[in-house]
Amino acid sequence: MTIAEKAKQELSKRAVYLILDWSSLGTWKRVDTDKVVTKKQKRDDEVRARKRIIDSSAMSEMRSVRYRVKRMLRMYALNSMFRPGVYAIPVEHIEHVDSVLKDAGQKMESVRTNLQKEWPSIIKDAKERLGDLFEAEDYMSAEVAVNELQLNFRYMAVAETPAILKTIAADVYKDDLERAKKETEKELEAFRLHLRAALLEIVETMRKTLQKPDGDRKVFGQRFFKRLDEFMATFQVRNLSDDGELKKVVAELKKVANGTDLATLKTDAPTQKSLDKTLKGINTELEKLVEDGDSRMMDLSMAS
Repeated sequence: MTIAEKAKQELSKRAVYLILDWSSLGTWKRVDTDKVVTKKQKRDDEVRARKRIIDSSAMSEMRSVRYRVKRMLRMYALNSMFRPGVYAIPVEHIEHVDSVLKDAGQKMESVRTNLQKEWPSIIKDAKERLGDLFEAEDYMSAEVAVNELQLNFRYMAVAETPAILKTIAADVYKDDLERAKKETEKELEAFRLHLRAALLEIVETMRKTLQKPDGDRKVFGQRFFKRLDEFMATFQVRNLSDDGELKKVVAELKKVANGTDLATLKTDAPTQKSLDKTLKGINTELEKLVEDGDSRMMDLSMAS
Protein backbone atom coordinates (compact mmCIF):
# COMPACT_ATOMS: atom_id res chain seq x y z
CA MET A 1 0.00 0.00 0.00
CA THR A 2 1.44 3.37 -1.03
CA ILE A 3 1.40 6.48 1.13
CA ALA A 4 -1.86 8.44 0.81
CA GLU A 5 -1.59 11.84 -0.86
CA LYS A 6 -3.19 13.51 2.16
CA ALA A 7 -0.43 12.22 4.45
CA LYS A 8 2.22 13.65 2.10
CA GLN A 9 0.52 17.05 1.96
CA GLU A 10 0.05 17.31 5.73
CA LEU A 11 3.43 16.06 6.94
CA SER A 12 4.91 19.55 7.26
CA LYS A 13 1.95 20.55 9.45
CA ARG A 14 2.03 17.43 11.62
CA ALA A 15 5.74 17.22 12.52
CA VAL A 16 9.05 19.05 12.71
CA TYR A 17 12.60 17.79 12.49
CA LEU A 18 14.74 17.64 15.61
CA ILE A 19 18.47 17.97 14.86
CA LEU A 20 20.27 16.45 17.84
CA ASP A 21 24.05 16.58 18.20
CA TRP A 22 25.80 14.68 20.98
CA SER A 23 29.52 14.64 21.57
CA SER A 24 31.33 12.70 24.24
CA LEU A 25 34.63 11.17 25.28
CA GLY A 26 35.77 7.68 24.42
CA THR A 27 36.35 5.77 27.64
CA TRP A 28 37.95 2.71 26.01
CA LYS A 29 40.85 2.40 23.55
CA ARG A 30 42.30 -0.40 21.45
CA VAL A 31 45.52 -1.96 22.70
CA ASP A 32 48.28 -3.27 20.45
CA THR A 33 47.96 -7.06 20.61
CA ASP A 34 51.76 -7.31 20.98
CA LYS A 35 51.27 -5.90 24.48
CA VAL A 36 48.75 -8.58 25.42
CA VAL A 37 50.26 -11.65 27.03
CA THR A 38 48.59 -14.99 26.26
CA LYS A 39 49.65 -18.62 26.44
CA LYS A 40 48.82 -19.22 22.79
CA GLN A 41 50.09 -17.55 19.65
CA LYS A 42 47.97 -14.53 18.67
CA ARG A 43 46.71 -13.42 15.28
CA ASP A 44 45.90 -9.72 14.90
CA ASP A 45 42.87 -10.52 12.75
CA GLU A 46 41.37 -12.71 15.49
CA VAL A 47 42.43 -11.02 18.72
CA ARG A 48 41.15 -7.65 19.90
CA ALA A 49 42.12 -6.01 23.17
CA ARG A 50 40.94 -2.78 24.80
CA LYS A 51 41.85 -0.78 27.83
CA ARG A 52 39.56 1.41 29.88
CA ILE A 53 41.29 4.76 29.85
CA ILE A 54 38.59 6.69 31.74
CA ASP A 55 36.77 5.38 34.80
CA SER A 56 34.58 8.24 35.96
CA SER A 57 31.37 8.81 37.89
CA ALA A 58 30.75 11.88 35.72
CA MET A 59 30.79 9.70 32.60
CA SER A 60 28.39 7.27 34.29
CA GLU A 61 26.11 10.26 34.92
CA MET A 62 26.48 11.18 31.25
CA ARG A 63 25.36 7.69 30.19
CA SER A 64 22.32 8.05 32.42
CA VAL A 65 21.41 11.36 30.76
CA ARG A 66 21.80 9.81 27.31
CA TYR A 67 19.64 6.83 28.29
CA ARG A 68 16.79 9.13 29.37
CA VAL A 69 16.97 11.06 26.10
CA LYS A 70 17.11 7.86 24.02
CA ARG A 71 14.12 6.44 25.89
CA MET A 72 12.17 9.65 25.27
CA LEU A 73 13.03 9.53 21.55
CA ARG A 74 12.02 5.88 21.35
CA MET A 75 8.59 6.78 22.71
CA TYR A 76 7.88 10.14 21.09
CA ALA A 77 9.96 10.43 17.90
CA LEU A 78 10.54 8.76 14.54
CA ASN A 79 13.96 8.22 12.99
CA SER A 80 14.58 10.21 9.84
CA MET A 81 16.20 8.48 6.89
CA PHE A 82 18.43 11.49 6.17
CA ARG A 83 21.15 10.95 8.76
CA PRO A 84 21.69 9.80 12.36
CA GLY A 85 20.70 12.45 14.85
CA VAL A 86 17.67 13.66 12.87
CA TYR A 87 14.23 12.79 14.23
CA ALA A 88 10.68 13.66 13.25
CA ILE A 89 8.70 14.97 16.22
CA PRO A 90 4.90 15.10 15.94
CA VAL A 91 3.72 18.59 16.92
CA GLU A 92 1.70 17.14 19.82
CA HIS A 93 4.95 15.91 21.40
CA ILE A 94 7.15 18.97 20.89
CA GLU A 95 6.64 20.52 24.33
CA HIS A 96 7.43 17.26 26.13
CA VAL A 97 10.46 16.51 23.94
CA ASP A 98 11.78 20.05 24.41
CA SER A 99 11.33 19.80 28.17
CA VAL A 100 13.30 16.53 28.35
CA LEU A 101 16.11 17.95 26.18
CA LYS A 102 16.36 21.15 28.21
CA ASP A 103 16.51 19.12 31.41
CA ALA A 104 19.24 16.96 29.84
CA GLY A 105 21.13 20.13 28.92
CA GLN A 106 21.05 21.27 32.54
CA LYS A 107 22.25 17.89 33.75
CA MET A 108 25.10 18.07 31.22
CA GLU A 109 26.32 21.21 33.00
CA SER A 110 26.59 19.13 36.16
CA VAL A 111 28.39 16.37 34.25
CA ARG A 112 30.96 18.82 32.90
CA THR A 113 31.52 20.37 36.34
CA ASN A 114 32.03 16.97 37.95
CA LEU A 115 34.36 15.79 35.18
CA GLN A 116 36.54 18.88 35.63
CA LYS A 117 36.87 18.10 39.34
CA GLU A 118 37.53 14.41 38.71
CA TRP A 119 40.05 14.77 35.91
CA PRO A 120 43.28 14.70 37.98
CA SER A 121 42.09 11.63 39.93
CA ILE A 122 40.95 9.96 36.67
CA ILE A 123 44.48 10.14 35.30
CA LYS A 124 46.01 9.04 38.61
CA ASP A 125 43.64 6.07 38.78
CA ALA A 126 44.44 5.10 35.18
CA LYS A 127 48.18 5.04 35.93
CA GLU A 128 47.58 2.64 38.79
CA ARG A 129 45.09 0.44 36.96
CA LEU A 130 46.78 0.21 33.59
CA GLY A 131 50.41 -0.03 34.62
CA ASP A 132 52.57 -0.43 31.50
CA LEU A 133 49.54 0.12 29.28
CA PHE A 134 49.13 3.69 30.56
CA GLU A 135 50.00 6.30 27.93
CA ALA A 136 49.97 9.99 28.83
CA GLU A 137 49.02 10.98 25.27
CA ASP A 138 45.62 9.31 25.77
CA TYR A 139 44.66 12.22 28.02
CA MET A 140 43.91 15.80 27.01
CA SER A 141 43.68 18.71 29.41
CA ALA A 142 40.68 18.90 31.72
CA GLU A 143 39.39 21.97 29.86
CA VAL A 144 39.48 20.21 26.48
CA ALA A 145 37.91 17.04 27.93
CA VAL A 146 35.05 18.99 29.48
CA ASN A 147 34.42 20.82 26.21
CA GLU A 148 34.02 17.48 24.42
CA LEU A 149 30.80 16.80 26.36
CA GLN A 150 28.08 18.62 24.46
CA LEU A 151 24.36 18.33 23.83
CA ASN A 152 22.99 20.68 21.18
CA PHE A 153 19.64 20.62 19.42
CA ARG A 154 17.41 22.68 17.16
CA TYR A 155 14.24 22.27 15.13
CA MET A 156 13.63 22.51 11.38
CA ALA A 157 10.57 22.42 9.16
CA VAL A 158 9.86 19.12 7.39
CA ALA A 159 9.92 18.94 3.58
CA GLU A 160 9.87 22.69 3.04
CA THR A 161 11.34 24.40 -0.02
CA PRO A 162 12.81 27.86 0.81
CA ALA A 163 10.29 30.47 -0.39
CA ILE A 164 13.10 32.82 -1.41
CA LEU A 165 13.89 30.51 -4.34
CA LYS A 166 10.53 31.37 -5.89
CA THR A 167 11.57 34.98 -6.50
CA ILE A 168 15.25 34.54 -7.37
CA ALA A 169 15.28 31.19 -9.21
CA ALA A 170 11.86 29.98 -10.32
CA ASP A 171 13.17 26.89 -12.12
CA VAL A 172 15.24 25.86 -9.10
CA TYR A 173 12.20 26.41 -6.88
CA LYS A 174 10.04 24.21 -9.13
CA ASP A 175 12.67 21.44 -9.26
CA ASP A 176 13.11 21.53 -5.49
CA LEU A 177 9.36 21.29 -4.94
CA GLU A 178 9.36 18.10 -7.00
CA ARG A 179 12.32 16.72 -5.04
CA ALA A 180 10.59 17.63 -1.78
CA LYS A 181 7.51 15.62 -2.81
CA LYS A 182 9.63 12.55 -3.53
CA GLU A 183 11.62 12.94 -0.30
CA THR A 184 8.40 13.36 1.67
CA GLU A 185 7.09 10.05 0.34
CA LYS A 186 10.38 8.32 1.19
CA GLU A 187 10.38 9.81 4.68
CA LEU A 188 6.81 8.68 5.32
CA GLU A 189 7.72 5.20 4.12
CA ALA A 190 10.68 5.25 6.51
CA PHE A 191 8.44 6.38 9.39
CA ARG A 192 5.96 3.62 8.60
CA LEU A 193 8.70 1.00 8.49
CA HIS A 194 10.16 2.36 11.75
CA LEU A 195 6.88 1.82 13.61
CA ARG A 196 6.27 -1.59 12.08
CA ALA A 197 9.76 -2.81 12.96
CA ALA A 198 9.54 -1.34 16.48
CA LEU A 199 6.27 -3.15 17.19
CA LEU A 200 7.63 -6.38 15.72
CA GLU A 201 10.60 -6.18 18.10
CA ILE A 202 8.26 -5.66 21.06
CA VAL A 203 6.12 -8.67 20.15
CA GLU A 204 9.20 -10.84 19.57
CA THR A 205 10.56 -9.86 23.00
CA MET A 206 7.25 -10.75 24.65
CA ARG A 207 7.27 -14.16 22.93
CA LYS A 208 10.85 -14.83 24.09
CA THR A 209 9.68 -14.37 27.66
CA LEU A 210 6.69 -16.67 27.14
CA GLN A 211 8.86 -19.36 25.52
CA LYS A 212 11.47 -19.57 28.27
CA PRO A 213 11.86 -23.10 29.63
CA ASP A 214 10.15 -23.98 32.89
CA GLY A 215 12.40 -23.00 35.76
CA ASP A 216 13.81 -19.94 34.00
CA ARG A 217 12.77 -16.58 35.43
CA LYS A 218 9.86 -15.10 33.49
CA VAL A 219 9.05 -11.46 34.19
CA PHE A 220 5.35 -10.77 33.85
CA GLY A 221 3.22 -8.22 35.69
CA GLN A 222 3.21 -4.62 34.47
CA ARG A 223 6.76 -4.90 33.11
CA PHE A 224 5.70 -7.56 30.61
CA PHE A 225 3.37 -5.13 28.81
CA LYS A 226 5.37 -1.94 29.51
CA ARG A 227 6.99 -1.49 26.08
CA LEU A 228 3.72 -2.41 24.34
CA ASP A 229 1.75 0.06 26.49
CA GLU A 230 4.28 2.81 25.70
CA PHE A 231 4.02 2.10 21.98
CA MET A 232 0.22 2.10 21.97
CA ALA A 233 0.05 5.30 24.04
CA THR A 234 1.91 7.31 21.36
CA PHE A 235 1.04 5.35 18.21
CA GLN A 236 -1.86 7.47 17.03
CA VAL A 237 0.22 10.67 17.09
CA ARG A 238 3.36 9.05 15.66
CA ASN A 239 1.44 7.36 12.84
CA LEU A 240 2.33 10.18 10.45
CA SER A 241 2.00 7.89 7.42
CA ASP A 242 -1.59 7.00 8.40
CA ASP A 243 -0.69 3.31 8.31
CA GLY A 244 -4.10 1.63 8.37
CA GLU A 245 -2.64 -1.88 8.29
CA LEU A 246 -0.52 -1.29 11.37
CA LYS A 247 -3.46 0.43 13.05
CA LYS A 248 -5.43 -2.83 12.78
CA VAL A 249 -2.56 -4.78 14.36
CA VAL A 250 -2.31 -2.26 17.21
CA ALA A 251 -6.07 -2.60 17.84
CA GLU A 252 -5.65 -6.38 17.86
CA LEU A 253 -2.82 -6.16 20.39
CA LYS A 254 -4.82 -3.79 22.56
CA LYS A 255 -7.59 -6.37 22.80
CA VAL A 256 -5.02 -9.05 23.69
CA ALA A 257 -3.49 -6.88 26.43
CA ASN A 258 -6.86 -5.86 27.89
CA GLY A 259 -8.05 -9.47 27.82
CA THR A 260 -5.03 -10.87 29.68
CA ASP A 261 -5.26 -11.37 33.43
CA LEU A 262 -1.76 -10.70 34.77
CA ALA A 263 -2.26 -12.67 37.97
CA THR A 264 -3.20 -15.78 35.98
CA LEU A 265 -0.45 -15.19 33.40
CA LYS A 266 2.24 -15.27 36.11
CA THR A 267 1.42 -18.79 37.28
CA ASP A 268 -0.66 -20.56 34.65
CA ALA A 269 1.35 -22.34 31.92
CA PRO A 270 -1.67 -22.95 29.61
CA THR A 271 -2.46 -19.21 29.72
CA GLN A 272 1.15 -18.43 28.79
CA LYS A 273 1.03 -20.95 25.95
CA SER A 274 -2.28 -19.56 24.66
CA LEU A 275 -0.96 -15.99 24.70
CA ASP A 276 2.18 -17.06 22.83
CA LYS A 277 0.02 -18.73 20.17
CA THR A 278 -1.97 -15.51 19.73
CA LEU A 279 1.18 -13.40 19.56
CA LYS A 280 2.68 -15.81 17.03
CA GLY A 281 -0.10 -14.95 14.58
CA ILE A 282 0.41 -11.23 15.17
CA ASN A 283 4.18 -11.73 14.84
CA THR A 284 3.62 -13.25 11.39
CA GLU A 285 1.40 -10.32 10.36
CA LEU A 286 4.06 -7.83 11.44
CA GLU A 287 6.84 -9.71 9.65
CA LYS A 288 4.82 -9.42 6.44
CA LEU A 289 4.25 -5.69 7.00
CA VAL A 290 7.96 -5.12 7.63
CA GLU A 291 8.86 -7.12 4.53
CA ASP A 292 6.40 -5.07 2.44
CA GLY A 293 7.85 -1.87 3.89
CA ASP A 294 11.40 -2.93 3.05
CA SER A 295 10.37 -3.69 -0.54
CA ARG A 296 8.60 -0.35 -0.87
CA MET A 297 11.67 1.52 0.43
CA MET A 298 13.87 -0.34 -2.05
CA ASP A 299 11.53 0.51 -4.95
CA LEU A 300 11.55 4.19 -4.02
CA SER A 301 15.35 4.24 -3.70
CA MET A 302 15.79 2.62 -7.11
CA ALA A 303 13.32 5.03 -8.69
CA SER A 304 15.05 8.14 -7.36
